[in-house]
Amino acid sequence: MAHLDIRVPMRWSDIDGYGHVNNSAMLTLLEEARIRAFWAAPEEQVALGAEVLPSALPTTQDGASAVHTVVASNRIEYRRELGFRRDAVIVRLWLSRIGGASLTLEYQVLTGDDPQAAAPYAIARTVIVLVDAATGRPTRLAREQREALEEYSGPAQAFRD
Repeated sequence: MAHLDIRVPMRWSDIDGYGHVNNSAMLTLLEEARIRAFWAAPEEQVALGAEVLPSALPTTQDGASAVHTVVASNRIEYRRELGFRRDAVIVRLWLSRIGGASLTLEYQVLTGDDPQAAAPYAIARTVIVLVDAATGRPTRLAREQREALEEYSGPAQAFRD
């Protein structure tokens, strides 16, 4: 299974009164990883040192209108408490489904001392829909986009019910 490991620094404000990452802050950590993995920085920011990952989605479709993404759903299962860490968290992500105009992302929240994901702090899933920025309507992935994204595909995770 191909995946991306994205390091996401923690903020002191991610911690709640119980001393662990607040449930809403976990969504923010996942969002930061997703943005870094799949959305390309503008060229002027790349020139100033922004990271460029090969998984970045194009921001235009066939050279036409801009493509935006909309989160259709999120699911998080908290497996164990995650306290503040200065060494950042590692968000491992991959695509479990590449639809016509949507993507299903799978996540595992890890730390550097568990690179094999033996005991993730959380697992999660997000479904995003690609939309035409001008019309707000779903826009299909081009064949080239689909082929590039297939490199990062893997199985869906099992959640407890």
